[in-house]
Amino acid sequence: MCCSCCGVTQQKVWVFGFGTLFAVSGLLAIICWPGFIDTQIMKALPLTPTSKTFEKWEELPIPVYVYMYLWNWTNAADVQAYKVKPSFEQLGPYVYREERKKMDLEWHDNGTVTFNPRRTWFWEEELSGGKQTDLITAPHLPSLAASSQMRDSNAFLKFMFNQALNANGGHLFVTHTAAEWLFDSFYDEFLHYAMTLNNPLAPEIESDHFAWFLNRNGSKDFEGPFTVHTGVGDIKEMGEIKFWKGQNHTGWYEGECGRLNGSTTDLFVPDEPKEKALTIFIPDTCRIINLEFTGESETIQGITGWKYEITRSTFDNGQFDENAKCWCPLDRQPDNCPASGATDLGPCAEGVPMYLSADHFMYADESYGNTINGYKPDYDQNNFYIIMERKMGVPLKVNANVMITLLIQADGVIDILKDLPTFYAPLFTTASRAEIDEALASELKLALNLPAIGRYTGVGLLCVGCILIAVGVLLTIKRKWYGQADSDRLALKDNEEAPKETEVSVNEVDRNLQYIN
Repeated sequence: MCCSCCGVTQQKVWVFGFGTLFAVSGLLAIICWPGFIDTQIMKALPLTPTSKTFEKWEELPIPVYVYMYLWNWTNAADVQAYKVKPSFEQLGPYVYREERKKMDLEWHDNGTVTFNPRRTWFWEEELSGGKQTDLITAPHLPSLAASSQMRDSNAFLKFMFNQALNANGGHLFVTHTAAEWLFDSFYDEFLHYAMTLNNPLAPEIESDHFAWFLNRNGSKDFEGPFTVHTGVGDIKEMGEIKFWKGQNHTGWYEGECGRLNGSTTDLFVPDEPKEKALTIFIPDTCRIINLEFTGESETIQGITGWKYEITRSTFDNGQFDENAKCWCPLDRQPDNCPASGATDLGPCAEGVPMYLSADHFMYADESYGNTINGYKPDYDQNNFYIIMERKMGVPLKVNANVMITLLIQADGVIDILKDLPTFYAPLFTTASRAEIDEALASELKLALNLPAIGRYTGVGLLCVGCILIAVGVLLTIKRKWYGQADSDRLALKDNEEAPKETEVSVNEVDRNLQYIN
């Protein structure tokens, strides 16, 4: 706009017009923009083959590190020979970088998608606190699992089993390298013997090699297919597990304790109340885990998230909450349920007395930790928590610690168990850790800040509009518009000339009248 090219009226039109436009636009931005942009973001979040969410869901864009801790049985021979109290030492961590990818995707018309999760682990020596060649002495799970299944058999069968166990590689404990225990595996004589039995009453033995994560590395079939809701049609169901292996109930625990719900940890419902607990399902744990809101916040990469963690009631079996009674296996109810603090994994472990708990039995009844030397719970080290940004439903930081233990009990017939103390032998601890990186955080911050950006822009426009209108009013009152003085002079001159013309006209009329007369 060139003031010298415009008249006063045109200047007023421009100033008051733009002032009104800016003010109205600013008000609309302040009032309508936040809601509009939130609506657009929520429309863009559901999982589809072409959505931004899909890119980050199909293959996790941030590194996940799995910290494996193995428990070395330091006095195994003395326990067997002299029945002393067992002592264990936690070694590691043995750290692996985990890559996750969804395979064999199948999209359904009801807003769900089915996939097979593939996890691939890569050794990270620089992050590890031990070598893969470290020698670890641990309970011999094949022998102890078979012994547990024979515990309630009649004396003759147990005698025959004991003979077979002693003759075919049965042991209370064995020693192998960390790599063999975790992924590489080792040949096991007793497993080889069990494979040749073809006993229809015994669990099927698929390999004569043993490792805690045998055949897991890079497998897309081990965990089985998941079906989750994409959020299409109902954003409040986004990421919710609908089926696992074609079922909506695990069958391992009764009622609500066996029902599949919550997230696989890769996708969460956005815009949930921060007080609402997080529910996750990890196949290896055989159960859902609820993480409770702590009221604590933490800022990561400039983004504020809320902390959700396990509590004393997470692994309750009905002692604190009657609704948690269903975590007690049916064959142990009502009077033989485990003490609070550990879940009996027997139903999903072919009856083997394995237990899931927080690391070092944190929050568990003291009856667990007192059975050995070596348990030293530490909140900062052993906690299981997620820092969650609830608006977009994005985990900012994950520290998922769980420990697997084996209940070992004496048996008067089976030689490897004779006169032993009863104790919970720690087998391994896994801690999956991940934190949002700078690139992903930048995208998240932009999405979170868009409503505020629009609001502040609206405030700026409103201020500019009000300033323009105020300036226009002031210029009008003070008559300071560009060219206003010249306009006023012309108006004044016109006003002065107008009376003279009137006077001349009157005189001419008078002369004409006189002439007529």
